[in-house]
Amino acid sequence: MKKLLSFLALQTIVILSLQAQPVSNYSYKLDNGITVKTEHCWSQVWVQQSYAALTVNDKTPLAVNIRTLGDLISGSTFKLLNAGKEIKVQGAATGTYDLKLIFKLSGKPGTVSFVIGNIIIKPKTKTSVSVTLYDYQILIGETPATFKGLASFETQVSRFKSSTIQDLYFGIPSFYAKGKHDKPIPPDQSTNKTSGSIKPGTYDLLISIGISGQTHNIWLENFTMKPDIKYKISTNLNAGGISYTGVNKDVNVMKLYPAGTADKQSGTPAPNKNIEIISYENIKVANCCSPGTYDVLLSLKNGSKYEWRKNIIIQTGTKTNIK
Repeated sequence: MKKLLSFLALQTIVILSLQAQPVSNYSYKLDNGITVKTEHCWSQVWVQQSYAALTVNDKTPLAVNIRTLGDLISGSTFKLLNAGKEIKVQGAATGTYDLKLIFKLSGKPGTVSFVIGNIIIKPKTKTSVSVTLYDYQILIGETPATFKGLASFETQVSRFKSSTIQDLYFGIPSFYAKGKHDKPIPPDQSTNKTSGSIKPGTYDLLISIGISGQTHNIWLENFTMKPDIKYKISTNLNAGGISYTGVNKDVNVMKLYPAGTADKQSGTPAPNKNIEIISYENIKVANCCSPGTYDVLLSLKNGSKYEWRKNIIIQTGTKTNIK
């Protein structure tokens, strides 16, 4: 099993920027005061900027096209910024700007926002900015009940919204004092590894999800838990699934690489630990996978032989079969 590599770096949120469009100030907040932060997760923002001639009657030199993967937002707005101040898009002068995007969450009320830099408006040119957002959806249900003054909690993980089982993935909760992440606070009662009860208070809650040797950490900071309330905390990974459905019984491991890796490799197919994204040993089930395009290296007879499957597309909410 392999750990995430550099492009899934160890940071609060993983950002991929294309065409020199830096992404900064990523914020994921719920209206109830909870701030969501992630470590070692698949969350990404893709940005691409392109240009075309501005037609005579078009007075708007900027177009923003927004796409989100899976269930996360219900609407979006954007602001064009010059030195931190909003300006009107229509009639915007030639220059370099920042673009702030604000997304309204579709689940628990809240927002995701970030700033894209280096937006260039040229003379007599239409600038088109395409933005794709991928992140986990956090849903928190609250139900009154009797817990002798304690707050009850339960976590659940789904590969995508309509998934009805946890697919063997679990969110392991750990509670910390607000702003202090050095020592976890044990629950007052533990029903199992994903549920129990704890004293009312405001915590920073860490949810750890193991996926094929990787640990995805989701922090729900400033989480206020009230007495005699059951909190059901669901994480929708907005992911896809991948499994081996071929007839070759010698295949025992699937290794995923960035698309194009197979064509760059010369000679006999072989693994490359430096760029391997993730690997799966339980190949017959729908393994959870980040949306994207991959080259898949099949290991036969415990690595005595390898075969490539090129340009395999993983989409949110669907299962991809490798043969």
